Order: sequence, then structure tokens, then C-alpha cells
Amino acid sequence: MNVSTMQKMFAWTLLLFISTACGQGASDKTQRSDNAPSAPAAKVSVDGDIEGAGAKTAAEEKIPKVEKILVVLVDALRADKLGCYGFDEPTSPAIDKLAKESILFEQVHAASPWTAPSFGTLFTGVSPMVHGAGKMLGRNGSGGKEVHGVTVGGLRNDLPTLAELLPKNMRKGAVINNSFVCRELGFAKGFDDFDFKIARLTQYRTADEVTDIAIQWLDENGSRPFFYFLHYFDPHIQYAPPKKYLPQFAPNRPPRIAYPFTDHAGARDGSLNPTEAEKAFIRGLYHGEVRFVDDELSRLLAHMDKLKLLDDTWIVFISDHGEELFEHGSFDHGHRYEEEVVRVPWIIRAPGGAWKAGTRIAANVSHVDFFATLLDMAKVDLPAHAEGKSVLPMIAGDDTASRVSYMEYNLFRGQQCAMFDGRRKIIYDIRRESAFGYDLKVDPAEQQRLSETTPEIEKLKKMMFEKRNTLEQVMKDKSHNNATLSDESRDALKSLGYIE
Repeated sequence: MNVSTMQKMFAWTLLLFISTACGQGASDKTQRSDNAPSAPAAKVSVDGDIEGAGAKTAAEEKIPKVEKILVVLVDALRADKLGCYGFDEPTSPAIDKLAKESILFEQVHAASPWTAPSFGTLFTGVSPMVHGAGKMLGRNGSGGKEVHGVTVGGLRNDLPTLAELLPKNMRKGAVINNSFVCRELGFAKGFDDFDFKIARLTQYRTADEVTDIAIQWLDENGSRPFFYFLHYFDPHIQYAPPKKYLPQFAPNRPPRIAYPFTDHAGARDGSLNPTEAEKAFIRGLYHGEVRFVDDELSRLLAHMDKLKLLDDTWIVFISDHGEELFEHGSFDHGHRYEEEVVRVPWIIRAPGGAWKAGTRIAANVSHVDFFATLLDMAKVDLPAHAEGKSVLPMIAGDDTASRVSYMEYNLFRGQQCAMFDGRRKIIYDIRRESAFGYDLKVDPAEQQRLSETTPEIEKLKKMMFEKRNTLEQVMKDKSHNNATLSDESRDALKSLGYIE
């Protein structure tokens, strides 16, 4: 990093510190999710007590130090569709087993309700407004080059990515399948191997293909320090699980609903107007996709066990966003901030699967903390500009307060933003300058909207405005890295319904 960039980072810190301080210190204590399974497990409460963990020796309490990190990110995966998060269908036996050897975060919120901004935050540790990835400038958008009427914001050139900051002795690889997480938008920075393939609506690498690629990469690189980012795409629309999953999850296809299911536009805008039976079938296809990925993750973990990599590798399991399956009258992602779209799983397995195994963290954390956590695992100092904090001290019981989640950059239906303090959420319509809220303690399904004049929501609105003002100040006089998409990339995004 050159001196000029370091100076910029320092300037940003003064402003981002204000935002982080006001956001992380003003939260209500969280409660355990009503959907969480009742099986006994160690749990760090928001008061700092470790429940069910038992006495540990000093050696057992010490955070493992290794130089191998595997990240498994499953696109469009809702937390509440996994057994370890309380789901009652067998979608995730391998993930549930992994969770028993891991630390599970019960309340995790994405940076954005869709892929590019969330990936940007995972890779840079700052909010979407700062890193810029995924800002859809639309037809005739200003500030960048135009291709077929579309200009897309990419990662800022002067922001170091996670792959760039991790130790140089680590081999850094990624297998990526979402069309937005491409070289053109800056996501390949810092990787030695960036295996990217454009995803179209009906053509993308399925979970078995991705697992094969990962196994080969680990065979070639697993004996040395590494950082490997593995991206499964399958739960993303279209829904096309292998046919062997249909009898269990999606039997009795209704005549109007196609398999594979590709009519996300009709489901989202209401023109499809499915019956309850049709909705159940569509949900079943989604559940089948989750189980397909789970089975492939099981195959990957078995191979890692064969290579003895489970003993010396951090495994981090997470998602970029969730998926609405008609809970609030719509479908898909990118347009809402209710829990089905922005609450994601986050599971961390320490090398060997013993350190803090079975611990459940009730306090709220966010995508913005992922960047800091992985740098902490690798014993790399956190850059001054980062907005989040490592969760490793939280796991150790040293830092257990809920953290405030800020979310922004939706893809459809005008720009909104949201903030969640561990109990209450505000969703703000930027154009209309109007807001509403939810109290998730008394209304976990978010069916009872609260007025923005409700005292608790009004307080959260003020906090959100402070955060936005700080981010806007950081971005003042700084242009986004507006990136030109290739014709191939644009066609792929059009097939997925991202652009017209």
C-alpha cells in the first residue's frame, strides 16, 4: 500500500470511528431466536456468560493459530432453512454436523439484500456506500462508462481487499459463480487463482462441479498455507435441484409451475400469483437446492478429512443474503430488508473442531465483521478504515454486546436502507423519506409494522441518519470505481433478471 493510500485510509478512520462507536454502543440486548433448536449447546449470552461449555483449561481456551482458511459461501441461503437454525426439514445434515463442531452466530445480518454489495463488504470490511460495488447506475448513468445503457459500480481501486491483506505466504484461491463477482468489478484483486464462470439463468456450475474444482485445488495447495473462497450458487434462482431430491422436497408438481422454476419475475411482481400449493412446491425446490449443496459440502469435508485438513484449517460458512419465499407478498431478493432476505447463517469451525465447539452466540453481528474476523484468524492487523470488529473476542467471551447492523443498496423498487440493533429494525425509503419499523422480540415474523414516530424506532432512525451522514462524508469528493461490463456479463445478468 503506498503512502497516499495510507493517508486516505487514516482520513477515513476519523469519520468511520464516529459511525462505529455510535452504532456499536447503543443496542438493546438480544434474545435467543424463537426458531433456534432446543438441543443443549454451549451459548454465549449477551451478558457474557458461557452456557453449557463446561470448565476449560487455558490451552483449550486459547484461540488456535493456523495459516489455512476455507470460506464456504452459499448464495441466497436463508439462515432459517437450516436445521441448526431451527428448520424442521432435512435440508442440512452436513451443515448441522459442522455446526456441532463450531461456533454458530444466531443473529447475522447481510450488508445488502443482494450479492455484489454484500460480497464487497465481505471483501473490504466497509459499507456498500464506501466500497461502491453493485451500485446500479442504470441507463445513461453518470460517472462511468456506458455499455448498452448500463453502468455498474465496482470495488474502489484504493480499498485493499481481504485477499490482498492476508499474508503473502498464503496461496489464495477462489471459485466464483455469480456474474457480479467478477474481475471487471474488482473482486479478483489479491487472488493467485480466481476461477470465475458467468452464471446465467439456466446455465451455471452446479454444486457437484464446484466441489470437484475445490477438491482438485485443495489436493494441489492444501499442504501449504492457504486462503480458499468457495462459492456455491445453487439456491439462487433458477431452482433446479437434481431430480433425486424432488420426491422428498417437491413432490406433486402443480401444472402451472415449471421445473426448473425460472419465473422469478412473475413471482416477484405478482403476475404469477401462485396458489398456496404452488408456493409450497416452489419452496420445496429451494429446499432441494439447499440439500444438494449440503450433500456436496459433505463430500468436500470428507475429502478434507482424508487430507488431514480438518485438523489445521479454519472453516467459515456464510451466505451473502437470503431469499423471500412469499412471506411478505413477494419473492426473490434485492428489494426488501425483512429477515428472510437479510438474515444469513455464519458458522466458524476452529481447526480440529474442538475450540468452543457447540457455542451459540445470541448477540447480533454483521457482514462488516467478517473481514476483521478473518484478518484476526491470520494474525494480521486490522486496517484503520475497517468498520467492523473481529468476532473471535466475542467467542472467547470478552466482547458480547450486540452490534448494530446497517444495510443498503437494494436492487429493485427504489433505494432503501435499514438498520437493526439486535431487537428492533428500521427500514427507510430514501426517495419517499418515510420509514417503518419492527420489534423482532415480540414480532419475529415482522407482520406488525411500527410507525417511525414510535420512540424506539425514532431513536434508531436518528442512529441510522448519523451512520449515513458519516458514510456520505467519507465519500465526499470520491468517485466510485465505475466498471464497464462485457457484453457476455451483461447478457448473463439480464438472464438472471438483474438488469433489463
